[in-house]
Amino acid sequence: MRRALRVLSVAVAVALGAGCGDGGGSAHVAGSPPALHVADRAIRDDAGRTVLLRGAAVIGLGDYFQGNPDVPSSAGVTERDLDQIAALGMSSIRLLVHWSALEPERGVFDEGYLARVRQVVNWARERGVYVILDMHQDAWGKFVNTAPGQECPAPFAPNQGWDGAPEWATITDGRWRCRFMTRELSPAVMTAWESFWDDRDGIQQELIDTWAWLAAAFRDDPTVIGYDLLNEPNWGLDYGYTVQTRKPAFQRRALEAVRAAERPSLRKIVFFEPTAVWSAVPTEAVVPFTDDDQIVYAPHIYAESITADLAFFPEPVFTLRGAFEEARREAEGYGTTFWSGEWGWFGDPTHPYATRYAALEDEFQVGGAWWSWRGACGDPHAVSWPSRDYGDFNGNLLLSRCKDPANLAGIEVGLVEPHARVLSRAYPRRWPGTITFTSDPASGRLELAGEGARATRHSRCGSPATASPSSRTPASRWNRSRTSTAVGS
Repeated sequence: MRRALRVLSVAVAVALGAGCGDGGGSAHVAGSPPALHVADRAIRDDAGRTVLLRGAAVIGLGDYFQGNPDVPSSAGVTERDLDQIAALGMSSIRLLVHWSALEPERGVFDEGYLARVRQVVNWARERGVYVILDMHQDAWGKFVNTAPGQECPAPFAPNQGWDGAPEWATITDGRWRCRFMTRELSPAVMTAWESFWDDRDGIQQELIDTWAWLAAAFRDDPTVIGYDLLNEPNWGLDYGYTVQTRKPAFQRRALEAVRAAERPSLRKIVFFEPTAVWSAVPTEAVVPFTDDDQIVYAPHIYAESITADLAFFPEPVFTLRGAFEEARREAEGYGTTFWSGEWGWFGDPTHPYATRYAALEDEFQVGGAWWSWRGACGDPHAVSWPSRDYGDFNGNLLLSRCKDPANLAGIEVGLVEPHARVLSRAYPRRWPGTITFTSDPASGRLELAGEGARATRHSRCGSPATASPSSRTPASRWNRSRTSTAVGS
């Protein structure tokens, strides 16, 4: 007999909401959180409960292009970052790592960089926060920028370097480095990707070997619940061939390398993405690449935020709801669920975008990672090229003040209040049976109903452990941090 779950109505008593859960306690959790897996098109724990992974992209370990030599392009990650993330009620982080830092010389893996990654994972474990390791890149890497003073005749423009591949794996055949509109549309960038897809000089195999090394390093740690194989890959010189053949082949090979490095009893979730086009035009052909059941589709849902239609039409063509529906449709084609690897708003933080996105996230019962937790003032998202100019502030969640000699990477100012309120809303972290729920960021009220199991201590809600995890920043202090060259993050 199906038993009705009682309706839960949680009125949050503090500014950002009070926790609801299965016994309360400290934000610091001893030991690893339960291992997760995919079953019945949902992420679940070892008790079969559906789990929501919600959090932010943590990018402080990035090996970014430094457009201004006086300003650091990465801010690092501190234990305080994880304290604040956990205090906001986030259950996961998407931890950015870069191939150029993992394998700076061909065949030589950097144990020192791995130790930094492991330290962040340890901090996350102590706070009950899951980690998805993200092999990040944007527009191939740091070594495809136009030189200072290089002329790019209209309609082309100079392109700065970004992040991802090491210099030794950057094969551009001397192609032109200027860009047309966006960072992805540079002959040098597209040729570098063409070289990757064709595995010229074995560079694709080197990245696959890097994944095997990284997966082996975390094979015994369920805190790392999965691996995002490759952030927003460019299609090279042949979009159709890449989507239909070359990208699925790489994803299959990388997944097999990860599986070979793992313990059979602890297979991690492999997150896989569409091409970078999806962030601008949210649709892509479904091309299944494996029979492995521990996979999750991870498109970046930026509809109505930075999609391409906004540059050409007065009203959005790609709607938020439409992007959620398309992500679900494509995920179903792969026989799995979806998780939004990135989402975010980069305009006025009082705009209702984040609240509207959050309502759809609750309706579709999926998680995701806000872009981003904290960036450095010299991050290429914040520095113009080739002028090397940058703003007085950087960030759309944890705001940093720039141009302070005490720390040129940025001085923490506080959380951007409207975004923090949405991201810290109460939500069920895990539940048995079937539920529906809504969460109002403004009032802190969570309403949840369902059936299929009794409401017991096994249903757990997530919300902030404290009302003030850090100082708060009014919306008027926020400063736009993304340049017009970006398709996604």
